[in-house]
Amino acid sequence: MNARIMLAAVVLLAAPCLAAEDEPLGPADYVAAANAVAPSVVFVEYELKFDKGDFGGHGWEGRGERLIAEERPCEVDGFMLGLTTIVTPDLMLHPRFIKSIKVRFGEQRVEAAPSAYMINYKCCLLELAEPLQGAVPLAFNPQAKPPYFEVLYNLHEEGWCVTVSPFSRDVTIVESGVPFIRRRNFSAITDKYGKAIGLSMKSRLPADGSWKGSPSKWPAISADEMTTHLAGLKRRVDAGLLRVKLNFRSPKAEDPYSRYSSRYDEEEDATERNVVGILIDPRKILILACLKPKVTARLERITVYREQGEPVGAKFMHTLKDYGCFMAALEQELPGDLEASSENVANLHTTLLLSAEVSVKGEKLVAHLRHNRITRYKIRWRRKVYPEAFGDSDNLFLFDIDGRVVAVPVAHREKASIEERWSSKSIILTPAAYIHKALLDLPNNIDPDNVPLSEAEENRLAWLGVEMQALNKDLAQVNNVSDLTSNGETGALVSYVYPGSPAAKAGIEAGHILLRLHIEGQPKPLEVKLDGSAFAGAFPWDRLDEVPEQYYDQIPKPWPPAENTLIRKLTDIGFGKKYKAEFFRDGEVVTVDLEIIQSPPHYDSTPRYEAKGLGITVRSLTYEVRRYFQKTPEDPGVIVSKIESGSKASVAGIKPFEIITRINDQPVMNVKDFEKLAAGQATLRLSVKRMTRGRLVSIKMAEQDNESTQE
Repeated sequence: MNARIMLAAVVLLAAPCLAAEDEPLGPADYVAAANAVAPSVVFVEYELKFDKGDFGGHGWEGRGERLIAEERPCEVDGFMLGLTTIVTPDLMLHPRFIKSIKVRFGEQRVEAAPSAYMINYKCCLLELAEPLQGAVPLAFNPQAKPPYFEVLYNLHEEGWCVTVSPFSRDVTIVESGVPFIRRRNFSAITDKYGKAIGLSMKSRLPADGSWKGSPSKWPAISADEMTTHLAGLKRRVDAGLLRVKLNFRSPKAEDPYSRYSSRYDEEEDATERNVVGILIDPRKILILACLKPKVTARLERITVYREQGEPVGAKFMHTLKDYGCFMAALEQELPGDLEASSENVANLHTTLLLSAEVSVKGEKLVAHLRHNRITRYKIRWRRKVYPEAFGDSDNLFLFDIDGRVVAVPVAHREKASIEERWSSKSIILTPAAYIHKALLDLPNNIDPDNVPLSEAEENRLAWLGVEMQALNKDLAQVNNVSDLTSNGETGALVSYVYPGSPAAKAGIEAGHILLRLHIEGQPKPLEVKLDGSAFAGAFPWDRLDEVPEQYYDQIPKPWPPAENTLIRKLTDIGFGKKYKAEFFRDGEVVTVDLEIIQSPPHYDSTPRYEAKGLGITVRSLTYEVRRYFQKTPEDPGVIVSKIESGSKASVAGIKPFEIITRINDQPVMNVKDFEKLAAGQATLRLSVKRMTRGRLVSIKMAEQDNESTQE
């Protein structure tokens, strides 16, 4: 469509405007301004393509794919600055997604290529393969007097149209003190006769008028210089951004029903993860992985892989408490550590930057490099400014032109009281200066409870000392706490208090309702929400003999688990923290002062013993198991936790969760007793109890059957 013919679709949104001589401007003046600019307006057509099954990134979600599917280009407008030079918005799209660039004027289409990138404005220069007949470069007169027009081109459903409106000179002054005029991103500013004064290439024009004049005089980097800068960035990225393999112990055996609960996270069960690390010092690496304490507890080995050379081991150092990353010390020095930019990220709006989209594909680190810009900001945690740029924020690294790190993809680590069941752990572009500041003050910025632990320590839990039942609408109404529990969505009814526990010492009794916890260092109260991972209904003891042995490992525990969402959060917050618990009792809300302490051994943390000759694993009885079976600490017994398929124990009819109280008429108080009494016996006569029913099981042993494992 010819640019002049197109003006039939002019949209006039002008407010009343007076000329310098107080003569009102009418519609004809607006049309005249549009007609004066039209010969200098061209349209740039980017033909897009997929690369390795991928397209675009942040800012292009769905848009590029749709254009390719509809077999049409991505179109933007541009202004002629010379016979073969045009200025156009910088799409910041990686070259691997661009098949060709053509510039259209009327019915003419000419090939074009980037020739330069403006440093302070979100635009670039394209060089045409040949001149466009009839196109006229803009002539700028920065000295022209007001009133000014703003001429803006937009692509609508029916085609391109132009809007002419008065140019507002209202000044905005932000907290940083830098005044600017808020404008549209890409438009021509003219006098009342349509003569160009300057171009608006960003949403914030400097209030000092430095935007006036031709963009050809603005600071820029040529396409050749950009190639050189990107080559330098590649060397830095190859040396300073490294693949890191994390190896974890296998997670503890979960109740099979927990996999269907709201707190199950398949990623947390992984035994190997490949992530990205930033070399911040020849001896230190910052590993970008937001691990929860229960996952970090299983961390066993860290291996760093570089572009050239053998892998290097690393040792865990610290987890940052506010950012989803941790530090590790390298076993040998590596060159290529990256420097963090000290520039205030708020001053870099639309400034020309470099970026690397870095991801781990299998066991290979893949980086796509290009130029980029910060397009906008958001105020987030503690009123800090966080930038947004083009690309996938999950793997986008921003650098200044000199290769200093401006921003990195890191998740903000939510406090336990904030984190919800479905928290996404969203990764956001985080200014490198924020993380650098935290690293300079490590004592105040690390989480001492988010560390690797031994297998024996891994299963430790916080201890309140109560069994609880989640509220619902009816329970809340019956107990008169509907208004305190969001109609039963939060809160828990205490059904049992363990003697000598923190709750018992604080005077908590069965029937009290736990509402919420106020924990030091947490920004909001921790609402009590119990999950539904415990086995629902009565355990089918009378049908246990019908269960085939291949399904023994899938039988849920018959007692309530020691760990629930509340206990998990308290454990993650850390032992030693003080908190106040709100309970509802006797018609009023009372507050109890408590401290997070470690629980006594529970089923998952108690010592276990594997008698290989028998094909059986037993565990000592713990507080919640004794509570379920109504046993006192003086009662003998170990509980069967595992039966090997086809073993002597399985053939003899022993089932999971049965209790062995005696071996050859001698009481068994714990796993050490079991190991001692079972050793070297030709025949084992076991007293086995299934709830209240007991029986004797006799098993003949061979000499080689006395091998065992103590854990």
